[in-house]
Amino acid sequence: MSTPGFRSFSPALQRFFVATVVNMIGSAALFGFVLIYFHEIRGIPLDRAGLAVGAMSFTMVLCTPTAGWLSDRFGARRALTAGCLVSIVAGSLYAVVDSFPEAIGVSTLLGIGNALWFPSQAALLSLIVKPEERPAVSAFQRASLNLGAALGGVLGGFLVSGETLRSFQWLFAVNVATYLVFLGVLPGLPAGRVHSDVPRADRPGFVEVLRDRFFVRLLGTDVAIALGFGFLFAFMPAYASQLGIGKATIGVLFMFGAASVVLTQIPTLRWVSGRHRMTSLAIMNVWFVAAFALMLITPHVGLWIAIVAIAVAQVLGGFGEAVLGAVRQPLTSDLAPPELVGRYFGLSVMVFQGCMGLANTVGGIVMDRSLSAVWLIPFAASLCGVAGTLTLRTRIPAHVAISA
Repeated sequence: MSTPGFRSFSPALQRFFVATVVNMIGSAALFGFVLIYFHEIRGIPLDRAGLAVGAMSFTMVLCTPTAGWLSDRFGARRALTAGCLVSIVAGSLYAVVDSFPEAIGVSTLLGIGNALWFPSQAALLSLIVKPEERPAVSAFQRASLNLGAALGGVLGGFLVSGETLRSFQWLFAVNVATYLVFLGVLPGLPAGRVHSDVPRADRPGFVEVLRDRFFVRLLGTDVAIALGFGFLFAFMPAYASQLGIGKATIGVLFMFGAASVVLTQIPTLRWVSGRHRMTSLAIMNVWFVAAFALMLITPHVGLWIAIVAIAVAQVLGGFGEAVLGAVRQPLTSDLAPPELVGRYFGLSVMVFQGCMGLANTVGGIVMDRSLSAVWLIPFAASLCGVAGTLTLRTRIPAHVAISA
């Protein structure tokens, strides 16, 4: 397989990837340390702080189906623009949060922004490129997200290493600035809207999506994937802080997982080409099983051994995410009719973010009582993910079964 290089994409798409890197620097800096901010800076109890962070994901669960419909109805670029504007307002308000109700409120607002952002950007990329280009575009997008996450994790760790309110306020200012950069490249992209001569009342909707029995079953296996991501990446900084690991070191640990995706995403794209997609997704869950097996030992060993174990677990999770970028998003694009692509991605994001919210909420509650029990949840989920994806191997439609 000849994998397209960065220069093979249009200038507008190149600018989109660069802006994605910049945007993710700010988002990773915020997401990696907001639970610490609520708990350690604003004094919100850990279980409530976890619930406040999870409110963002739970809001996305409620809003992403509507956001997918808006993307299909008005165009993916417009929905993406709206998501950026709402996220800019929410990011600014984080700096002045000082109570649990306010933390819930600002997280909910950011959840609305992200609900508009995630399905619409996936739909936009799916609609503006040829079907055979989708795996490469998805891989470059995932690499861009993780390059930004790697840089953002390190930047966030060093910004908040002083553990003061002012240092976190600088972090939130960086997040807002990166959204402004992303917003600036959107006018140069196609609208991402499918025109139809069919009367609006007769156009397909969510009923048709739910009739796709394989896709609905696939959403069930996404639960394991999303719990793995939520615990290993979003929840890890708060867990590491409870172990006594410094904020700057946490930022570097966060970088390990993201950097491993950047370094392996294009080789992984070549590796999955011609392979059965469900087998590849099962292997992805195996990487997460191995990662959580390592995380299970971290409460019972010395601090430096725990740091090494977390770093290796992040790398293993990064290997899994590289498979996800090369397989899962292109699979949704190939399953979805063009006029329903926003709704397909809306439901995918809904499941994913619901489990991300559970990771933060349940993780905070469990960790408040036992460091040892936290990692049993995603470990068991990933084992189920291996079995679930292999079960779907015989159910996947033949025309989408093999990676391009």
